[in-house]
Amino acid sequence: MVNDIEKGGQQKLKTGFQRLLSNIGEVIADAASLEVVTFTGDFTYKANQVVNNDVNKVRINNVLKLMTLESNVDLKLIAYTNVKIDSDVTTFVKSDLSQDDNELLKLHKEMIESSKASRQAVINMVKDLVKI
Repeated sequence: MVNDIEKGGQQKLKTGFQRLLSNIGEVIADAASLEVVTFTGDFTYKANQVVNNDVNKVRINNVLKLMTLESNVDLKLIAYTNVKIDSDVTTFVKSDLSQDDNELLKLHKEMIESSKASRQAVINMVKDLVKI
């Protein structure tokens, strides 16, 4: 009886450890690149759309799907930045920026810095977990 309990415990431990390694792998893969995209445009979110998409969260994929379905929204790309873990960086910035566009570009740069800090914190957490 004890042997069966021991084997069950060992199996649970093994399964839990495999799940942990898988999750760490996903976190590392996600931290391998950073993408920040800044658009400007007008889009109205109706009350029922907010409720259907969770009042406390704006899910960008849902917003983009609605925009595509309604096809009455024009977005203007202000800036796009992609940073890879090996330090390759791709950046696109709209030409002829207006004063409002410049404010959005400043926000874009702040989002990049914030995202870099968050990514570094995730990497540090994974490093600390691996040390254990």
